[in-house]
Amino acid sequence: MADRLSWTAARRIALRAQGIGGARRTAMPSVAGSRRALVRTLARTQLLQIDSVSVFVRAHHLPVFTRAGIWDPAALDRASRPGRHRLVHETLAHEAAFATEEVSALLDFRRRATSQRDWGVLRDIATTSPHLFPRVREALEEIGPASAAAVTRHLGDTERGEGWGWRRTRSQWAVEYLFRSGELDCVGRTSQFERLYVPAAPRETSPPPEAESVRRLVSLAARSLGIAEQSSLGDYFRLSAAQTRPAVAELLAGGELEEVEVAHPTGTRTLLRHREAPGPGPLRARALVSPFDPLVFHRPRLEHLFDVDYRIGIYTPAHRRTTGYYSLLFLLGDVIPARVDLRADREQGVLEVRGAFAEPLPHLPARQRPGADHVAAALAEELDLAARWQGLERIEVATGAGTGALSSPLAAAIAAG
Repeated sequence: MADRLSWTAARRIALRAQGIGGARRTAMPSVAGSRRALVRTLARTQLLQIDSVSVFVRAHHLPVFTRAGIWDPAALDRASRPGRHRLVHETLAHEAAFATEEVSALLDFRRRATSQRDWGVLRDIATTSPHLFPRVREALEEIGPASAAAVTRHLGDTERGEGWGWRRTRSQWAVEYLFRSGELDCVGRTSQFERLYVPAAPRETSPPPEAESVRRLVSLAARSLGIAEQSSLGDYFRLSAAQTRPAVAELLAGGELEEVEVAHPTGTRTLLRHREAPGPGPLRARALVSPFDPLVFHRPRLEHLFDVDYRIGIYTPAHRRTTGYYSLLFLLGDVIPARVDLRADREQGVLEVRGAFAEPLPHLPARQRPGADHVAAALAEELDLAARWQGLERIEVATGAGTGALSSPLAAAIAAG
């Protein structure tokens, strides 16, 4: 008979599995301390999703802060460079992500599939300019590490495609293809957030067969999530249901996964718990959570476990946004009672709070919901930590129409602090 868990217990297991709820630094650590924080985070998450939006901080820098507190993101830059101290490879994992060496190797089957995919633009290049792929590799041998734009300039390829979308030159398309198929390695980013490429070094060992790679990826996802539905396990590394289903069956048969029944106000749900999942002890967590944090990758799971329907405003026209442009979730204990729309004005040294919004939490019992004043006070403390991390001197909270019900209590809490 399957174990039965409360909804609260399931949330706590999920948070602890992700490495959330431990002690966090309140001052900048040493170079080694920042690297240790990154290592501990990756041991839990296996990857950091990359995003270019920097209105507050980039999405791949925030998960370490969420789990470990103040750290120096330069540690991630160093960890992505070739050499014996390398920790991560940029690859297509969930989306574009810094992934561990193990995950990157297991995703080789995806790169092989890319190399066999029939992209129209690449078919055209292959038939009309077969010399272009070797020329790109030669250019990177000469000038690398270099961006796709730098390769284009080096080759004198200036003609871009027509239309409003990805208007790339032919050599830029070739670079993208060679990266996705594993023939180029990304070893950093420019100040404009462009990838820097070099020819990929040959792997020392052959990758396992696809089925074995998928099973191991599902196993890593299950350990990182702690407790989840099958769809969430597949979503973690963007595996299809057809790929995920036999892997889950094998992990269940081997005892690595077990089914558990989780009570929920809308009815009992059957979830899968990893055998190494942590216990459901209470959490003293207080943290900002990125919209691209592994904890919230799969939006249906976020809704089922945390009662939060999460859509970020960057994909919504301004006049239709209800909770700001790039709101971060605010975790308090084992619930997510708020989200906050932040902007870092680095010239003025100000952390701008453009909105603070209470989550409806429609199914969470009233006794488990923290009050507005308690949420505002805890959020004020977290924003102070975030501002210090980013070297910002003060916090300014916008209040009034459209800024959310928590904006006035938050402004009062910050003023009182």
